[in-house]
Amino acid sequence: MRISRRQYGMAILDMTPMIDVVFLLLIFFLTTAQMAQMASSPVTLPEEAGNAEESSGSAGMVVNIDSMGVITVLDQAIETKELMKRAKEVMAQDPVAVPVIRADRRSTAARLNEVVDALRSGGCRAVRVATTQVKEPTE
Repeated sequence: MRISRRQYGMAILDMTPMIDVVFLLLIFFLTTAQMAQMASSPVTLPEEAGNAEESSGSAGMVVNIDSMGVITVLDQAIETKELMKRAKEVMAQDPVAVPVIRADRRSTAARLNEVVDALRSGGCRAVRVATTQVKEPTE
């Protein structure tokens, strides 16, 4: 009795699923990069001495105040009453979220206080104010 040898050819590797995954990852990173860019409008932050602190918890909402005092959330200019409504919506979804205020250094302190008051009226227990760390001169 003779056992026949099977001929083994080259295995065919289907690349379609891998290409699909690569395209999905590409779309994901492009989308998140756009969202991160929207959250960080061009604002000149005030400088503050101190150590950089790692945030514990989600921001929930990023509020930008430009040099003219215009309040923007996700690149939409809004008034303080609308900001209060949005804060209530964010706090309903995540009660421990702490909004971040990115105020331009040329904006007024009165406008910053209005934003803080609107966020507190919306149910936020605390807010964070973004600053840039002062670089110490090297000798």
